[in-house]
Amino acid sequence: MIVTLLLAAQLAADSLPPPVVTLREERVTRARVLSEARRRTPTAFVTDLDVASARHTVTSLPDLLQQAAGVRVVQYGGLGAFSTLSLRGAPPGQVSVYLDGVPLTSAAHGVANLADLPATLLERIEVHRALSPLGMGVATPGGAVNLVTGTRAQGASLRAAAGSFGTHEIAGGWARSRGAWSALVHAGHQGSDGDFRYFDDNGTPQNAADDAMSTRVNGRFDAASALARIAWSPRPEVRIVLRGEGFHRAQGVPGVGAVPALHPRLAFDRGQFAGEAQWAVAPSAPALLARVQVQRTRSRFRDREAELGFGVQDTDEHFFDDAASLEVSTPSAWPHVSASVGSALRRERAEPAAPTEGLRLPPASARWGEGAWVSAQVRALGERLLVHAARRWDRQFDAIRSTTSSGGASSADRHRTLDSPQAGLRLALPFEVEVRANWARAARAPGFLELFGDQGLVTGSPGLSPERGEHWDAGGAWRGVRGAWRASAEWSHFEGLARDLIVFQRVGPTSTRATNVARAALRGEELSARLAHPHVALTGASSWLSALHTADPSLYRGRRLPQRPSRQSSLRLDASWRAWSVSTDVLHLADSFLDPINFRRVPSRTLVSASVATRWRQHRLAFEGRNLGDRRAEDVGGFPLPGRTLAISLESRWAANP
Repeated sequence: MIVTLLLAAQLAADSLPPPVVTLREERVTRARVLSEARRRTPTAFVTDLDVASARHTVTSLPDLLQQAAGVRVVQYGGLGAFSTLSLRGAPPGQVSVYLDGVPLTSAAHGVANLADLPATLLERIEVHRALSPLGMGVATPGGAVNLVTGTRAQGASLRAAAGSFGTHEIAGGWARSRGAWSALVHAGHQGSDGDFRYFDDNGTPQNAADDAMSTRVNGRFDAASALARIAWSPRPEVRIVLRGEGFHRAQGVPGVGAVPALHPRLAFDRGQFAGEAQWAVAPSAPALLARVQVQRTRSRFRDREAELGFGVQDTDEHFFDDAASLEVSTPSAWPHVSASVGSALRRERAEPAAPTEGLRLPPASARWGEGAWVSAQVRALGERLLVHAARRWDRQFDAIRSTTSSGGASSADRHRTLDSPQAGLRLALPFEVEVRANWARAARAPGFLELFGDQGLVTGSPGLSPERGEHWDAGGAWRGVRGAWRASAEWSHFEGLARDLIVFQRVGPTSTRATNVARAALRGEELSARLAHPHVALTGASSWLSALHTADPSLYRGRRLPQRPSRQSSLRLDASWRAWSVSTDVLHLADSFLDPINFRRVPSRTLVSASVATRWRQHRLAFEGRNLGDRRAEDVGGFPLPGRTLAISLESRWAANP
């Protein structure tokens, strides 16, 4: 429901560093050990973000994700507000989001809201900017992001933080292993009053006489999350993991800045259970990987005073998502060829709210899906060359049941087949240089909101076709070591074409309908680099993007897609000495537009942040300031972002075996 409202609103308006020991040079001819993310897509351009190394006092997914090249986060307000994610200019609905490999994007939640994700539980974030991991779920044209929860060293930890605008965070965890068994428990709470000052143009951007500074109201949110995991691994080839995750968020919905809403409230709950079993008799035998997942979500929205301008709203919606998959892989001892084949089943069901208060609840709508995939990698030239090829097929059946605003019943059934091929290569050259190239084609099926609407603000459109995209990229990477210094750099060029894009068009005074009308051409460059010493590290990333409407005939042809800056750059400097460490980072966003006709321009902005921290024994105390220049800005028209923010945090860790 909140996605609907936002779409409609947008349309309407003491430890020393270890000693450095220099060893004699050794030449290694085999390929480097890949991270878990790179193993899933071995030729792709993947960014693996370490949440702990970011050293933020208060965990913010938008701040973390914008460190990666090609990532653009659009925020509808401050911490805890609705925010979306785009990779390489692709629409947010084309980016799949996973939590420990379990899909969070679905037919019911086609656009992942970053505010609905458990930020306090995360350890790493994997950003797949080219090829989507086919074993996780249906491939989408915009890439994928996998959020990885805590799995680190044994012991206990506790962290508390407080900052501007009533912002607070507390998180703690415990992990222990004994023999073949290991267990982890983690919980966190995050909240903020959200009462920051912002520039209010009173809804008249051309008239400066009525402009003033205002205070954001009804922006408070509270989010709590919990995670429990137990694993059994009697030997490296056998592992069984059971995981449960719960998340709750309650918040105000303040509306646009010029017309604040004092009372609307939104609550979101998610419960998730997942099990995974890996089994291999020996390195010379095939390996099996089985997964099962059960997910339940509930969304409640209330606007009894109709302050948001969409009538009286009091909804309670439930969504169900169950899936299972099985994958068989070739023996790990095979030297030159590896392959896997898998299949998956998934059932999604939605129980939406009544279209108008007083009418009966609509019947449940459902989507059944079955998928199969095959993947193969061939290694040659002493493992310096790797060729990757994969393909996934998905068949989906939609049973859409709804109630019209007059109380009548309607139904529509749809079948579709999605085909997602991909290919890539990676070649290791002398002097630690590596080149990569990839090609992929994928599609995104329309979600329940687009297909059957909400019978209020959005009118159903059962005849929608899937959004389709085809893209390729090429580039290279380099790593170097000289004494205590380490350096790395990565560059890529990408191009893509998106067809049958789904956009919401006005069909009445207060309603919109999703239609396949848009096409877009996406192209750009990405560059990231890092220079590190035991006491200092400099990290930077920059991306250049051209995202243009190409539909013909169309009023928007040749116009830039909204909310896509042509350039985005970040630079971070970390330095440490004895028990002290300091960090500073700069984020620059070029200008962009709020509307598809490119009338409402957002000027470029540069945000500067800094932090200082000290350690003693197992404790760490940190101070941080974000947006130190107090820049007032908006990502979406009418939804202001906070200015200068200050925070302090205290963290303690106790090892299980000191």
